[in-house]
Amino acid sequence: MDSSEVCLVDTAAAAARPTEDAVRGWGSEQRVFVSSVMGGMSAEREAAVRAIKAIGAQPVWFEGFGGRDDDAEIAYLSEVATSTVYLGILGREYGRIQKSTRRSATHDEYREAERLGLRIRAFARADGNLVGDQATFLDEIRQFHVTAGYRDADELEDLIEDALRWIAAEDLAPWCKLADTAFRARRVCDDGKTIVVDAVVHHPAVLAALERLRGGQWGRAESTRVTYRGQSYRVRIREITTTTTASRAHDVSIVLDRDDSLGHSYTRQFSTYNVHGRSYTAQDLTAIALRQALFGTPAPEGLLSLSGGIGDPLSRIPMGLTAETFRAIAELLITETLLETGRASRVDRVLISPRGPDGRRVLVEWAEPLANGNHGATQTIDGYIQG
Repeated sequence: MDSSEVCLVDTAAAAARPTEDAVRGWGSEQRVFVSSVMGGMSAEREAAVRAIKAIGAQPVWFEGFGGRDDDAEIAYLSEVATSTVYLGILGREYGRIQKSTRRSATHDEYREAERLGLRIRAFARADGNLVGDQATFLDEIRQFHVTAGYRDADELEDLIEDALRWIAAEDLAPWCKLADTAFRARRVCDDGKTIVVDAVVHHPAVLAALERLRGGQWGRAESTRVTYRGQSYRVRIREITTTTTASRAHDVSIVLDRDDSLGHSYTRQFSTYNVHGRSYTAQDLTAIALRQALFGTPAPEGLLSLSGGIGDPLSRIPMGLTAETFRAIAELLITETLLETGRASRVDRVLISPRGPDGRRVLVEWAEPLANGNHGATQTIDGYIQG
C-alpha cells in the first residue's frame, strides 16, 4: 500500500436510518449540554430536555444539577467538558456579561464546546428580533456551524430531536477503510481471527476498487490493512461478495483473516533516549512526531532523526468532503498511522472540530504499547490544523 496515495472515499454514502433501539442505545452513551440564557427561556429549555430524553440521552442543564447554590448565569464549563453534544438556544437576550471574559455564560459555553470539539447544534428565534450582542453571537456561530430557526417551543423540540437522530445515524453507520478505499459499514464483526464487514457501497469507483482486492487465480490475496473506529489490523482478504439490487447501492460482504505475523515497523517502544541532557521515551517521540505531522510543531533540537517521522496522514484526504465525512476519514487515517507502526496499542479518541477561527481543532488520545501485550499509559496531543 502506498501511504502517499489519496484515499478513495464513497462520497455518495449516506447514513442509513437507524432503528429506534439503535438510536436509544447510542443515546444512552450521550450527555447533551443545553445552553441558553435562563430568563424567559424555560419553555425552550424544557422542550430541549424532552427531545434529548426522547432518544435516550442524558440532558445536562442547570435545572438538573440538583441543589447547587451556584449562580444560574455563570458559565458551566466543567459540565460542557463532560458532555458529547452542545445545544445552543438563542433567544432575544444575550445574557449578563461575565467580568472575566466579557462574554455571556452561553457564549463562553459555546466557545468551550467548540474548543473541545463537541458536536454543536444551534437554534435561534426565527423572527430575527435579537438584541445587538445576541445577533453578533449568532453571526459568529453561523460562520462555522449550521443553525436552524424556530418559531415556538414545540417546533424547537422537533428540530432538536431530528438533529440528535441525524448525529446518531452518522455515528451508527461507521466508516471503514480497506487498503486505500473508505466506505460506510452496516456492521463490523471481529472474533479475534476473522473480521467480517457488511457494507453498502454507492460509488461505482469504490465498488470497482474493492472488487480488485479479491485474490486472483494465482493464489492468496496480498496482505493489506483494515481500519475502523479506533482499530486497525493487518489482514488478508478471504472473499469479497457484491450483491446488486434495483437501487444504485450495492451490498458488499467482506471476509478478512487477521494477519499478525508481520509485526510492526516501529521497534523502539521500550527505550529511553538522552539528547542534550534531557530524556525522551519512545512514546515522547511518538507524540513529537505526530505533532510535527499534524500541526507542523518543530521537534526539539537533536530529535529529528530519533522521532522516526510520521508523514501527515491528513494529506491523503481528498478535496471537497463535507465536514462530517472529513472528520470520519481523518479519524481513520490517524488511527491507522498510530496502530500500523505499533506506536499505540489502541486509539481511544480522535476529535476533529469543524473549521473555526484557528482552523480545525484535533485531539488524539491513544494507549502506549507494552511488551507483555497489555495497554500502557494514555498519551494525548491537542492542536489546530489548517484547511
